[in-house]
Amino acid sequence: MQTHSKWLSVIAGAGYSAKTVMYTMLGVFIISSAISALGSENTTQKHVFETIQSQPYGQVMLIAVVAGLICYALWRWLQCVLNTESLDMSKAKDVIMRVFLFVSGLIYLIAAYLGIKVFTGDDSSGQGGSDSQQMTAQLMQYEWGLIIVGAGAVAIIAFAFIQFKHAYTADFIKKFETERLSQGAQEATRKAGRVGYTARGVVYLLVGSFFAFAALNQDASEAGGLQKALETLTEQTFGQYLLGAVGVGFVMFGIYCAFEARYRRT
Repeated sequence: MQTHSKWLSVIAGAGYSAKTVMYTMLGVFIISSAISALGSENTTQKHVFETIQSQPYGQVMLIAVVAGLICYALWRWLQCVLNTESLDMSKAKDVIMRVFLFVSGLIYLIAAYLGIKVFTGDDSSGQGGSDSQQMTAQLMQYEWGLIIVGAGAVAIIAFAFIQFKHAYTADFIKKFETERLSQGAQEATRKAGRVGYTARGVVYLLVGSFFAFAALNQDASEAGGLQKALETLTEQTFGQYLLGAVGVGFVMFGIYCAFEARYRRT
């Protein structure tokens, strides 16, 4: 049992470390876009992978990040299968959380696949619209596709409000081995998590709204992901400040993930 627990900690730690890199770099790119007013065309996961690969020993670093994302996907599935969060299957919200853990693993596995494509030089993605728009258009070709897009929109919006809940209550601190954290480290974790979850909530709320409009209007072009969410923020009054705030939030979430990599209870 102790050996199994150690392996779970290693897998989870590698996954949260990869998230630290991803969110910190995305946050830096977003802040840079806000400062330079160049827009958000480069604030994507693909650009993160390309930037990592362009560094000295970049291919080794990229493979390490991809491996970390695969570990995180595996960790999410282990959380689902082994019920590491002690979820009560007689409660609807806990059943939904268990399903979310599986879906979360799938999302991060897709992110790892994108990193592999960058590593191999496969530049076929992003042709003829965003990935979100292409996926939505393909789904809408089927009678049941519109229902899936609508259900996905509801799920993403619900997830956004879960992020806001975490930010408000700071309940995420219960996931940590607080006995190993000093009072100052606990406070830093709490602040980083609150700011980070708020930024994620804003982005997910926008993305969910895009998919909802796409479903309601039966128009795949209205769908969008992170890049469209950031572009939408930029178009608002004080848009650059909003964009910068989200960038800071992503950096803070990266810092929070670093605390998770070291101190999260597995």
